[in-house]
Amino acid sequence: MIATSRLSEFYFIFFRSRLFNQILLIFSGITIVTFCSMAVLVYKYSTNSLLQKELGSQRQAVDSVTRYLDRQSDQSQEIVFQLYQNQTLLNDMLFFLRNDVQLYIQNRFNKYIASNSSVDTNVETFMRTQLEHDSDILQIALYSRKMSFMFTMNKDKTQNLRMLKDESQAVAEAVNILRLEKMSSAHTLGIASILGLSKTGAYTFAQDLNDPDTLQTDGVLLVTYQPDSIRRVLDMSGEELMGHSLVLFPNGQVIYDSTHRYDGSKYPYAEQLIASSGFSRLDEKSYTSIVRSAKSNVLISGIVPLSELEHRYSHFRNKVIAITGIGIVLTIIFSYMAMYRYSKRTREIVKAMKLAQHGNLAVRVPTGRNDELDDISRSFNRMCEELMSHIDQVYVADIKQKQAELIAFQAQINPHFLYNTLEAIRMSALKNGADVAGEMLYLLGMLFRYAVKPETSVTLEEETDYCRQFLELYRVRYKDKIDYRITIEDGFRKFRVFKLLLQPLVENAIVHGIRTARAGNIIAIHAFADEASSSLVVEVSDNGAGIKPERLRSLQDMLAGQGKANAPSSSLGLRNVHERIRLIYGERYGLEIASRPNEGTLVRARLPYEGGIFHA
Repeated sequence: MIATSRLSEFYFIFFRSRLFNQILLIFSGITIVTFCSMAVLVYKYSTNSLLQKELGSQRQAVDSVTRYLDRQSDQSQEIVFQLYQNQTLLNDMLFFLRNDVQLYIQNRFNKYIASNSSVDTNVETFMRTQLEHDSDILQIALYSRKMSFMFTMNKDKTQNLRMLKDESQAVAEAVNILRLEKMSSAHTLGIASILGLSKTGAYTFAQDLNDPDTLQTDGVLLVTYQPDSIRRVLDMSGEELMGHSLVLFPNGQVIYDSTHRYDGSKYPYAEQLIASSGFSRLDEKSYTSIVRSAKSNVLISGIVPLSELEHRYSHFRNKVIAITGIGIVLTIIFSYMAMYRYSKRTREIVKAMKLAQHGNLAVRVPTGRNDELDDISRSFNRMCEELMSHIDQVYVADIKQKQAELIAFQAQINPHFLYNTLEAIRMSALKNGADVAGEMLYLLGMLFRYAVKPETSVTLEEETDYCRQFLELYRVRYKDKIDYRITIEDGFRKFRVFKLLLQPLVENAIVHGIRTARAGNIIAIHAFADEASSSLVVEVSDNGAGIKPERLRSLQDMLAGQGKANAPSSSLGLRNVHERIRLIYGERYGLEIASRPNEGTLVRARLPYEGGIFHA
C-alpha cells in the first residue's frame, strides 16, 4: 500500500504536472515498442529467409541424389541392353550361365581358335569394360540359376567364381528379392559375404538375363555401386549444406548417412521421417524434406535440426538485440536533450507570464531561435510593449481619434452633391450659349459618376464606354485633331474586368503618344480572343510619336519585374494595371508593350480565356 502511494506521488510530481516529461515518457514507450517490433519482424523475416534458403538447398541436394540413383538404375538396365544388342556376347553369356566353367572355357578357346579376329568377345571382357566405363560401379556379378554359382568382378579387376552348395537356396531367395525390388543391400539380404562386399552402404541393382528365344530367365546380373558416389554428388552442389542427408531403403536400412552415425544399420526414426510433412521430431526437432525415387524405390531425405538453425541464428540474433538496444538508448537520449531544451525555454516563458500577471510589464523573454516558441516569445514581448503603450496613451489616443473622425466627417463631400453641381454648371453654360463647355461638363460628369461607382468589377462594354467618353472629352478639347476606334466582338461585351483597366492605357496613349500639332491622331481599342494562348487580348494602340528604344527597354524590363524600383513616375499607370492583372489572374497574364519611333505604340492586355469561358 505504501509502495503504491509513493509510486503515485512520484508519478504526480515528475509526470502528471509536467507536460514535457509526459511527452518524453510516451515517446520513450513508443520508441521501445517500435524498435522491438521492428527487431522482431527483421529477425523473423531474416531467419525465415535463411531457413527457406537452407531447405531449398537441401531439396536441391535431395533432387540431385534422386536423379543420380535413377540414372544408375537406367545404367544397370543399359548394361543388359548392350548384351542383347551383341549376339556373340549374348551367346557367350548364356553359354556361361548354362554350363560348368571347364566346358565354358573349352568352348571359348575353340571359338577363339576358329575365329580370325584377335579380339576375344566374352563375359569377362564385357564386365571389365563396364567397370572401366563407370567409376562408381564397385562390382559386377553374374548369378547362374541352373549351375548355382556366383561369378564376381571387382573394381580392382579381381575375379571370383563361387560355387553355391549348401547356401544355394538362401542365395536364390536373396537374388529373387533383388529382382523384385530392383535395388537393395547385399548386407541386408545376407549375400554380402558371397559377393565379397565389405562396404556396408553398398547397394545393388538386379537385372534379369533371359533367353530371347524362350524368354526363360537363365541368370541375374548384379551391379553394385559404392556409397561414396552419393557423397560426391552432394559435394558437387558447391554449397555447404546445413544438417545432414540420409538415403534409406523402404525398410529403413541406411544406404548413406552423411554423419556416418547409422552406416550399415537401420535408421531408428524411419517411420517418423516417412510420415513427416516438413517438420518432425526425430532424435531432435528437425525440418525435413524427403523424396522417394520412382525407379529405385529408395528414400532420399535432407534433415536440418532446429538446434543447428538456432545456433546459426545466434550471432545474428545477438547483433539484432545489440543494434535495437543502442537505437533505443540513443533515441531516448537525443529526445531527452531536445525535450530539456524546449522545456527550459517553456519554463522561461511561463515565468515571464507570471511576472506580467503580477504587474511587471517590463519583463522580456529572450528570442532568436526562429521557431514556434520564439513566435510565442516575440508575441508576448510585443503584447507587453503594447500594454505599456496602451496604458500610457489610451486616453490621448482616444481623444485624437475622436478629433480625426470629426475632421474627416466635416471634410466629407457627398459625391451626389458634386455631380449635381457639375450638372447645374453645365445647364448654365448651355443657357448662355457655351455649348462646348456644356458638352465637356457633361462628359466630365459622366466620367466622375463612373469613377465614384462602388463596384470594383464592370463589364468590358462599360469600361470601353468610359474610355469612349474620356476620348470624346479630349477630342472636344483638341478640336477634332484626335479620333478613335473601338472594336469589341459581341461575345466579349459582357466579360467582366476590374474597373479602370483600360483608362490608364488610353490616358497614357493621349499624353505620350498623340502629337497635337497635327491632325489625324488615332487611338484604337480592339478586343479579340487568342485561341493559341487561351486568352482574351485587349489592345490599345496609337499612331503617335512612339517610344525611344532605351525607354521601351526600360518599360519592358519594368513589366518583366526588373528595374521596378527605378521605374519613372510616368509609367506608374502601366505598372499599376500590370500588377493588378497578375494579382487577380495569375503570373501568365499582364501587359505587353511594343513601339516604333514615329510609327506609334501598341499596349496589349492579356486576360484568361479557357475553352471559350472567360474568368474575371
